[in-house]
Formats: sequence, C-alpha cells, structure tokens
Amino acid sequence: MTTRKVSLTETKMEQAQSSRLGYTGVIDQVRLLDLVQLSCLSRMSLNVVVESSHGEGLITVDSGAVVHAQTRELEGEGAFCELLTWDSGRFQTGPLPPERPASISRSWEYLLIEAIRYGNEKGNSGSALERRTSGNASGGFSGLIASIPLTDLVQLACMTRMDRVFRLESPTTTGMVYVRSGQIFHAVAEDLAGEEAFCHLLKAPGGRFESSPLREEVETTIVKPWEYLLIDAMRFLDEQSGIPDEEEETGEGQEQEEGKQENFIQKLQRLKVSEKIRLAMTGDKEARVLLIRDSNRMVQIAIINNPRITEGEVTSIAYSRNVDEEVLRRIANNREWIKLYQVRSALAKNPKTPLAISIKMVQTLPPNDLKELSRSKSVPAAVANAARRLMAQKR
Repeated sequence: MTTRKVSLTETKMEQAQSSRLGYTGVIDQVRLLDLVQLSCLSRMSLNVVVESSHGEGLITVDSGAVVHAQTRELEGEGAFCELLTWDSGRFQTGPLPPERPASISRSWEYLLIEAIRYGNEKGNSGSALERRTSGNASGGFSGLIASIPLTDLVQLACMTRMDRVFRLESPTTTGMVYVRSGQIFHAVAEDLAGEEAFCHLLKAPGGRFESSPLREEVETTIVKPWEYLLIDAMRFLDEQSGIPDEEEETGEGQEQEEGKQENFIQKLQRLKVSEKIRLAMTGDKEARVLLIRDSNRMVQIAIINNPRITEGEVTSIAYSRNVDEEVLRRIANNREWIKLYQVRSALAKNPKTPLAISIKMVQTLPPNDLKELSRSKSVPAAVANAARRLMAQKR
C-alpha cells in the first residue's frame, strides 16, 4: 500500500482541531443574527433554544451549517426567518442530540439574506435584523454560551458593537478584556496590560467568563483594530509554541496521491475561523491559495500578514474582486509591495479598491494602462476620468 507523508500544514490543522476548549458564561444584548453568523463562521455544532415574547423556537447548527429551525407553527427556512425577526428574549445553547431533523439544506449566507428580506417585508426594517445593538442599548437576547474560545467571544462582542467588560477565570490565569463600541481598547492579566495581557489570556485553555456593562473610565492600552489584534496575537502564540515552519519539512520524493487536494479542502472546511487564521499566517502557498477564497476578512488579512507570501500572490490578490477592501487597503499601505508596477496596476484596475487608492495608483501608471482605464467599463467613473485627464496632460 502506498503511503503519503503528512505535511506540517496538515499536522497544524489537526492540532488546532484537537483543541476545542473555551470559556463558559452568560452574555446579553446579542442579536440572534450575530449569534448564528458567529456559530457558522466558527464551524460550531450546537442547538440554540430561543424563548421570547413572540414564542419559542429552535435553531440547529451542525459543523457551521444551519440544518434545522422550528417554532410552534413553522419549520425549516420559514421558521429560521421568523426567529431572526424576534428582537429580544433568552437563548440556551447545548450539544446536538444523537438524532435530529434536517429541514434546511441551503447555505447559511443565503438564509441570512432571506431572513433580512423577510423582515423588511414584515415591516421590521431598522429593528431586530438591521439594528446594531450597543452596550447602552436595550433589547437583544441573553443566554448561556458554553465552551466558546476567547477569539470567538471577542468576535461576538465586536460584531455586536458592545460596551462590555469580560472577566475571565481559568485554571492558569485571570484577567479582563474591555470592549467599547465594538473595539477592544484595554486588557489586563496578572501584572500585564494591553496587547501583552491579551496574548497571555489567549494561552489559557478556558474556564468561565462574566460579562458586565462598561461603566468606569479605563485607560486605553490597545488602539489596534480588533481584527489585527487577533491576527497579531495568534502570530505571537505560534512563535511561543515552537511549531516549525513548513519550509523545514524535507519533502523530497514525497508521494502525490490522487485526491490529496480534495482531502485538503475538506480539512480546511472543517476548521473554525480562529484555526483558519492561524493556518493563514503559518501555512504554505497551497493553504494560502485556498484560504484567500474564504469570505471572512480576518482570514484574508491574515494571509497578507504571512511572512512567506510571494510578490506573485500579492499581485493576484490585488487583482481579485472577491477580497475585502481592507485587504486591498493593506496592500496599498505596504511600501515594498507598492513599488511593484504589477501591484499598482492591479489596484488601479480593481473596482473593489477604495476610490482614493485607485486614483492615487492611476497617477503612477504608464500611457498604455491609462488608455485601458480610460475606456474601461468595469472601473468607477472617477477612475476612468482620472486616467483621461492624465492622458490629456501628457500629450
């Protein structure tokens, strides 16, 4: 029988999947939409039992896919859309039962879009689905969340633009994380503060958390956007772990089995967001090429932060219309990458690039690119007009 040597990239993935510990506690003022979105992005498997003045219901998420929803009157997609219009109440998360119905087959992204459309048709626009609740706002759902990694807890707090304080207690350490308007601005752990404290808290296997409203004035020790904070914190943890880079593997003569790529994709699909981010920062080119297609902008930003990313990959990403504009902005802010003509040209021609950056890139391009942009129907009119003006000036 032919055997294949397992790459370190796959080993890292398996190590990440084997560690599922997290924090347990009660959280409030959460929209069901945000709770479902986080559960799907993080590849969770759980039942969410909902109690509200509107009634009772259930949403089942299996490995990041919404597979069932029901209320007393409805089941399937109709029940899911109805539940997401409810604006307040309580929820309880729990493990999946051995036998469970499967009444939904569409993707969770489609379901969320349908739920928003359904809410608008019911006249709920601006309420349960579209309102961004903050720590000072009333309403939302409260309930017990079990075994949630700190990275996912932070994402949920920032997605819902909370003003909260999270007190964390684990067997190895205690600490606090402060969130204001959806951004982490302070963290303490033992005698540490700021990013160093946050990284220290991420090392803990889990425990309990308490969430309370932010009422006191606290100094700001973290100014980095929360997405970048998580990325840098995970890079720090990888450096501390001593896991060798993929390049240290001696893969000469490695067997290539049929179906290897498919198996690798399947493993990627099973990863939680935090695990994808870790792999995006440390994995090889194969992992980066697949992960850049992920819809989560944190995963895409993590790829840009991978120290082994090549100029060719950066150029390809700069051309892509499927990446988040924050990724394109980060490429434009890198002095080394922006020296490359191919990158500047890609950013100027990409309709997803922020307009100010596109126009700035246009000013650095040769006449043949200006001519192409001036006639292009795929770029914003302002970019085409800027190209025409520059062509006229150079005549």
